[in-house]
Amino acid sequence: MKRILTITAVTALTIGVSVPAAALPTIEQGPAVAATPRVEPQAFVAAASVASPVVRDTFGVEIIPKPAPVVVAESSSYSGSYSGSYSGMLAVFPANGPINDGFGYRDGGEFHKGVDIMAGYGTSMVAASPGVVTKVGWDGGGWGRYIVVDHGGGVETLYAHAIEGSQMVSAGQQVDAGTPLALVGDTGYTTAVHLHFELHVSGVAVDPLPSLP
Repeated sequence: MKRILTITAVTALTIGVSVPAAALPTIEQGPAVAATPRVEPQAFVAAASVASPVVRDTFGVEIIPKPAPVVVAESSSYSGSYSGSYSGMLAVFPANGPINDGFGYRDGGEFHKGVDIMAGYGTSMVAASPGVVTKVGWDGGGWGRYIVVDHGGGVETLYAHAIEGSQMVSAGQQVDAGTPLALVGDTGYTTAVHLHFELHVSGVAVDPLPSLP
């Protein structure tokens, strides 16, 4: 009798385990919800590799071109003349320094039309008397940067070898005795820093020493 009951229990257990799912009672479910697809880790790596580059803060650099040096053109001239009177004597010495080379013929036969005043580099060359500036020019083969002042009565003075760009006056400007014209340099044909100073009377170069104070 015990054996028969055991077989019956095993049979019932087997039948309970192997019942098809269709035979089991079902639970009524709501509307179907689409399952979220699984995203593999590799998908994030791929997306990052094609993402737009990050724009970082940038600093603009403004390049300012270097300004060109101001050079007074050779044609800077004034055709008028000084209306003041000329006494025959220059009022002030045009630069501070000793005279190294005087007026007249040199040993090589060259005629020196002025005097060379050995003023220091960058010192001022000044108007020897009141007048008006008639020329701010350039002569690369001789005077270099030079200035001419008309003192009236046919009298003019010339100041040569100024530092390029150091001129402080312009053509047509009236100046007093002692007005700075430019700075002493060595432009043009020269072997040393100095002021080459000339005095012209009615267009002829004369020795300026007798007229200098």
